[in-house]
Amino acid sequence: MKIGITANVNLGEPTKFCLPYANVTPSSFIEVVTQHNQIPVILPVVPTKLVPELVAMVDAVIIPGGQDIAPCFFEDVADDKADEYFIPHDEFELAVVKEAIRTKKTILGVCRGHQVINVALGGDLYQDLPEQLPSEVNHEQRNTGELFAHSVKINADSELAKALGEQTKVNSRHHQGLRKIGDDLHVVATAPDGVVEAIESEDGLITGVQWHPEDLWKDDAKQEKLFTDFFNRAKKQHNHN
Repeated sequence: MKIGITANVNLGEPTKFCLPYANVTPSSFIEVVTQHNQIPVILPVVPTKLVPELVAMVDAVIIPGGQDIAPCFFEDVADDKADEYFIPHDEFELAVVKEAIRTKKTILGVCRGHQVINVALGGDLYQDLPEQLPSEVNHEQRNTGELFAHSVKINADSELAKALGEQTKVNSRHHQGLRKIGDDLHVVATAPDGVVEAIESEDGLITGVQWHPEDLWKDDAKQEKLFTDFFNRAKKQHNHN
């Protein structure tokens, strides 16, 4: 199968090999896709009119992490603690999610991608958890992604529980979080302070997780199974289509 991975863009200082607005994709996603004999297809940030043809090229879609989503997409005003927004990236990924849903393709959202899914389906976000939902839980760890930050509780009857069980430890690198949940989505995992850590759709085609399993799968069989279950659902859906 071909697994589409949406690109981000370099908003930082250019380097010799990464020019301004260069399209980039974390190698960890490419590694987990190829490790399981699937073909990664990097989907560059393009005008939304081209998104249907891009999505038609792949069998499933991964939306990775990245900077904050501009609050204009969920009818809010900018918070002064926000990361740098890049509207074309937001428009692109929101369009990819909507097109993948329209064409009934399996979607996995990771961190920002989890939030993009929610916004695409009419939900909104806390723009800064420490300010709007203060907690002792560390959601914005400053160490490397291979280390755990906190536990999450998972609904026993969810697709996610088939991979991770009813409780697991996760890493965490975010300061925003889901507030109002989008249409046709269900909360299936929460942090100890109630922050939404995972969502699914009723048909099982959409999964969003707030943590970064791409940094954990090499050393954690449960986090690897999160990906293999996604690939298996994508294959089943591809064969059904």
